[in-house]
Amino acid sequence: MNAINNKFLSMPFIPFKIVMALLENDNFCKLIYYNTIDALDRPDLTIAQKRAMIWDGQDDMEHYNIFLTNVQPNEETENRTVMKVYRYVTDPINRNIATVAYAFDILFGSKIPLVRYNGITCNRGDVIEMEIMRTLNGEDVAGVGYLQYDNDLTALCRSRVGVGNNYTFTGLSIIMATQIADAEGSGC
Repeated sequence: MNAINNKFLSMPFIPFKIVMALLENDNFCKLIYYNTIDALDRPDLTIAQKRAMIWDGQDDMEHYNIFLTNVQPNEETENRTVMKVYRYVTDPINRNIATVAYAFDILFGSKIPLVRYNGITCNRGDVIEMEIMRTLNGEDVAGVGYLQYDNDLTALCRSRVGVGNNYTFTGLSIIMATQIADAEGSGC
């Protein structure tokens, strides 16, 4: 008898699928792309502009805003917004299912911390967090499953302000989770 066990076959694709879901949110894209207080009043990005924000391994990290790893981009000298999406922790529930938590680190330059949202000056990080939650929380992300900000799923779900050096860059970190059950085996 071969027991059916979780093989985590979808795990490598999850950060990319999360980013693809976020790129469908035009406000999120503008907040990452435009480094001005009027970012949300600027034109929507084209598909090419959205895709061009994703780093895919080049040396010139300073030309990208979205990273599918926790690797720190080259030393930040510009006022821009950067988001890193990566697997934070995997906790098995049993041999068939695991809870996987993903971190979203959002960093922005200390000269661009504010943005106008619905006519009100707001913290850029707060508005980005709201757009992430609006897009992902409780949603079935193509092949990822239901991404959740839910303490019942894992006590790791949280949002923390103060990522960065708080001098040239500041930001926040959000942790959301999903469950993976990619079984492979012949069963009983």
